[in-house]
Amino acid sequence: MTKKSLDYKKITFLILAAGILVRALYVIFMPVVNFAQYDIGTVDLDNNVLTGHLGYIFYLYKNHSFVPFDPREIYQFNHPPVHHIICAVWISFIGLFTNSTKVLIESVQFITLIYSVITLFAFERILDELEVPKSGKAFALLIFAFQPTLIMTAGSVNNDGIGLMFQVLAVWFTARWYKTRAYKDIFAIALSVAIGMLSKLSAGLVAFPIAVLFLYTFIADWKKEKTFPLKRFFQYVVFGCICVPLGLLWVIRCYVKYKMPPTYIAFLPETSAQYVGDFSRFERLFFPDPIGVLKNLAHGKLGYGHNIWMQMARTSALGECDLATFPAWAKAICLLCIFTNLCIALWAFVAFIRVFALPKSKCDLGHRLFFITCYITMMYSYFSFADTYPHECSMNFRYVQLAILPPLVALSYKASKRSGENEPTPPSPGVILGLAYSLASVLVAVIWCVYA
Repeated sequence: MTKKSLDYKKITFLILAAGILVRALYVIFMPVVNFAQYDIGTVDLDNNVLTGHLGYIFYLYKNHSFVPFDPREIYQFNHPPVHHIICAVWISFIGLFTNSTKVLIESVQFITLIYSVITLFAFERILDELEVPKSGKAFALLIFAFQPTLIMTAGSVNNDGIGLMFQVLAVWFTARWYKTRAYKDIFAIALSVAIGMLSKLSAGLVAFPIAVLFLYTFIADWKKEKTFPLKRFFQYVVFGCICVPLGLLWVIRCYVKYKMPPTYIAFLPETSAQYVGDFSRFERLFFPDPIGVLKNLAHGKLGYGHNIWMQMARTSALGECDLATFPAWAKAICLLCIFTNLCIALWAFVAFIRVFALPKSKCDLGHRLFFITCYITMMYSYFSFADTYPHECSMNFRYVQLAILPPLVALSYKASKRSGENEPTPPSPGVILGLAYSLASVLVAVIWCVYA
């Protein structure tokens, strides 16, 4: 083992430790009821008023059963139940030591913290399976560890965190299966996708790139062996037998019992203050007026809440908080976070095109097909959702979080080589940008905690 490789192991350890520490401190200091939560709902056990994700959790905790009526009748009760069951079991355990509803509510964040930590480790494992350059791995892991939305998700009591966790786990197990072709990895992929769908239905979107890689591998094996690849076929049968019935269990139950559509979403009405359907599709889905954006930035605000690109830039760095509520110094930090976030996003996108999309790319074709399909699937779903449900909340970056994974993987491959060195290293401007980004993200998390 060389000194250089040992140093990179230490760097990886420090990044993981720092990422976990930031998430833990965020959960400790950020109360559950805050502007960084989504669809949290209400919990009033005395008056039996339970709505939203917290209400869903506490209903299961109190009644030990699902609602005996159409789940669409209570806000957010239509979601698949795995996350809410896990949290209900957890607060049942905490309830052995306290009767305080406030303490029980706050304890839910321990579970979402665990999801976030597992997601962080799973991303590190993906980079390891792909055998990316050590310096590139460290840089991509740094960005992933300090991505503001991923920090915020550690404290979000809805099912975003568990859905992302199972998606990233599915990518990890898929990358491992692509190397080993082992049945144990097929089982792991199938369970990750299925339980992910039982936690948040949109987690099943990761099945599309997996299917493309399965098809590519099947065709490649057939060409190589000159005969029908029976072993590979049986692996796919096993995958389907596990993933399909288990993943669709909640959807089938609700459709059979209550005729609830498989893709039902509790969307806001047109009278909502967040409704943006009055704007044209061009204004909502294409780039905003740059002059107007610059004028807004000069006054310390973003504006253009109806535009998906502005909402992506804002929510990927700040969630749905309003800059107007912050003092000048906090606004400056938030704008710095947005700026560095955009710079890295553009850099990573260029790397994604060069590594995966260009015909002359030297990257493995299976990996290219997988990550291109993953990125396109997530972005199409995001834009389609925002177009179908024209509200500001529909354009939140949390609906497309997995899309950051392919560009970051590509960025890890594109670490530049310096003359005289065997190990590729990111260029100095990139290191400075990454460190500035990480610092800005941590400061934004502090601002969230102070002004929640």
